[in-house]
Amino acid sequence: MKKRLKNWFENYWPSLLSGPVLVIFACHYLYGEAYFESLSNFFWMTLVWMCTMFVLSGGSLWVRGTMLGRFQKMDDWPKRIFFTLVGYLAFAAIPTWFVFQFLKTLPIPELWGDETRFYRLWLIPIVITFLYATIYEGITYFNKWKEAISETEELEKLNLENQFRSLQSQLNPHFLFNSFNVLSSLISESPSRAERFVDELSNVYRYLLRSNEKELATMADELRFIRSFAHLLETRHDKGISLIINVKKESYSKKLPALALQVLVENAVKHNEISPEKPLRIEIGEEGSMLFVRNNIQQKSTTPLSNQVGLTNLRQRYELLGVKGFGVRQDGQVFEVVLPMVG
Repeated sequence: MKKRLKNWFENYWPSLLSGPVLVIFACHYLYGEAYFESLSNFFWMTLVWMCTMFVLSGGSLWVRGTMLGRFQKMDDWPKRIFFTLVGYLAFAAIPTWFVFQFLKTLPIPELWGDETRFYRLWLIPIVITFLYATIYEGITYFNKWKEAISETEELEKLNLENQFRSLQSQLNPHFLFNSFNVLSSLISESPSRAERFVDELSNVYRYLLRSNEKELATMADELRFIRSFAHLLETRHDKGISLIINVKKESYSKKLPALALQVLVENAVKHNEISPEKPLRIEIGEEGSMLFVRNNIQQKSTTPLSNQVGLTNLRQRYELLGVKGFGVRQDGQVFEVVLPMVG
């Protein structure tokens, strides 16, 4: 509660500080010398319009909160200013007119005020509205600018972590040992397969090094890479693993976070048994604007230690990109990750 009040004051201090002063000024203009003739006049006249000001402030805060929620991006500032101004003017003009008309029905002439002066006062809320909108939009734009810088830095950090983890996982001695072991046996058994294995291994490392330069990769590049990566796995595990890709060519120009598919394929290999008797099936397909990566669940008897860094990293990258839809589903038989396609 204390933190909420602090945030509220930090956002709306211009209204809190200037509101009472403006009410006193407006009352003096509306009622003339009668405003200061007696303490009773001063109290009741101020009370009526101070309450009105709180209603207007509440309405203005609602307008501002609604517009901030609807137009959140920095580039949305023209729409945010336009609709905020319309909302502010509506709350400034209409309620004050109703209050004035209500006061005229009361049997208290002192509270009626001068009608000509009242309509002239309408110019003041309009000017103040533009002033407040300028101040608040300046504060909002500055905060959005800081958030954008922070999000960009965080996204770069996550990308670097993802790239480092991917390179680390590929360059670790265990992976190299298995790759060279497979290559050694292929050279004597099937030179043509050995040559293909070396080509695909080269493609994998080339893509890993290139991915350092970008946050997003096209579907075509990601699928080309994952086919090379899958070839290494299929060669090593023979019939123990298979990759099925069902993605339309129309989606090849859409984008994903770089190396997203590798993270998910590695996850499947890490957590499941792989053998010709119990083959691991990994499927990459699409449903509407979503890409899914699913595999059958056949957990290893010894569950590897996992803190779900890969999935958490992917989720955070989507959040920082402002793209919704990332999800993880499992029913005991199938594990599935849904990736929104960008563009």
